[in-house]
Amino acid sequence: MTQDKKPPVWFWALGIFALIWNGLGIGAYANDIMMTAEKLASMTELEQNLFVNRPFWASAAFAVAVIGGFMGSIMLLLRRRIAVRLFLMSLIAVLIQFASYFILDGYPDYFSQNGWFMPISIPILAVAFLLFARWAEKSGFLR
Repeated sequence: MTQDKKPPVWFWALGIFALIWNGLGIGAYANDIMMTAEKLASMTELEQNLFVNRPFWASAAFAVAVIGGFMGSIMLLLRRRIAVRLFLMSLIAVLIQFASYFILDGYPDYFSQNGWFMPISIPILAVAFLLFARWAEKSGFLR
């Protein structure tokens, strides 16, 4: 039986943060799929090789991760239980996408040049959003 409790203010703050974060992910994916020849040419040789040689499954996982996270954020703010499943789907896709970083040649060199903030923060936040949604569901904040 689901309770219909009123969530605390910080629930809304975290939900809005999740929406903004995942919205930025949607923007990053949009930039990725609308890559122009000029933008590709402006990248370093390493970045060009990584972009061109990236397997389809890594790109597909990127799409599922950001769309799932964004929809999960919306459902969280609408207080719908499906948010938990969407965040789970997003996390699984993040893990699949990031697996390519450890399988394909060149990614360690790329990260050593550009930093590890995003490769570390993305999976951590995907786990955090899932745990938060599960907590909200168990607390009776989601219907």
